[in-house]
Amino acid sequence: MHLFRTGLLLLILVSAAELCITPAWAKPVALSDSELAEVSGQGLINVSNSSLNGLDFSTITFNSDITLNANLHNIVLGQYTNTANNGSGADINISLMQFGTSAGTVAQQTVSISNPYIEFVYNNAGGPGNSQVIGMRLGFEGISGNVGLLMNTVSGSLQIDGGTAGILTSNGYRADNICAGTTCIPLTQIGGVVAGNASGPSRDFWISMLSQAVQFPAQPGMTQPNLAQTGAWMNWTDRLTAQNTAGAIQANMLAQLRRH
Repeated sequence: MHLFRTGLLLLILVSAAELCITPAWAKPVALSDSELAEVSGQGLINVSNSSLNGLDFSTITFNSDITLNANLHNIVLGQYTNTANNGSGADINISLMQFGTSAGTVAQQTVSISNPYIEFVYNNAGGPGNSQVIGMRLGFEGISGNVGLLMNTVSGSLQIDGGTAGILTSNGYRADNICAGTTCIPLTQIGGVVAGNASGPSRDFWISMLSQAVQFPAQPGMTQPNLAQTGAWMNWTDRLTAQNTAGAIQANMLAQLRRH
C-alpha cells in the first residue's frame, strides 16, 4: 500500500507538471506531402511490451521532462514479518527524500526527471488466458540533481561513488549500512546524493513491488540490473556521488516553509 501511495504521489507530480503547461492553439494548416515528410512527433504516453526469462513486461512511459523541488517523508515500503527476509520491519525505510535545494544556482535548486514509467510484470506459465500479475516497478529513465536522503534500511541494489571513501555499495534485504571494501558506514550517514554527472543523468532508478524474484530488462545503454527480490526493492547504481558521509541533509525551500 505504501508503494502505491508513493507511486500515486509521483504520478500526481507528473500530472501537475503537465497541467502547468499552457496550451497554444492555432488554426489548422494543410501540409503538402513534402512538408509532411519533414515532420516527426512523439505522443505523451507510450506503451510497449517485452519478454525476458519467461516473463512478460508491459511498460507505460510518460514522455515528459520534469523539474521539481519536493520533499517526501517517511517512505516505508514492504512492511511485514518474514524470517527469510531478516524478520520484522520494512524492506525500504527512508525518513526523508528531498528533490532539490534552496542554495546554489537555479539548476541546483531543482531535480530534472525524464520519462517516468510504470512497468507491470506478468507470468504466463498457466497458458493463454491465465496470465498472472506478479508485480510492478516505478522508475525514471533519467534523473539529475541534488537528492537529499535520510535512509534507515534499503532492500535493493545501491551504489554510490563516495569520492575518498571509494565506491559504496549495498545489495540485499534490509541493509542498514553501505560499504567500500571492508569499511562500512551506516546508511544514515549518507546525507544525500548528486544524481548524474558530466556523462549524463543517472539512468537506473526504480522501485519494484514483487511476489517473486524478477530479472528486469536493462535500461538503454545499461547492463542488466541485479535480480530484484520479492517484496519492495530499490535499484539505483548509475552515476551517483555522495554529497557527504556525515548525515548532513541539504537545505531545501519546501523544508524551510514546512518548519514555518
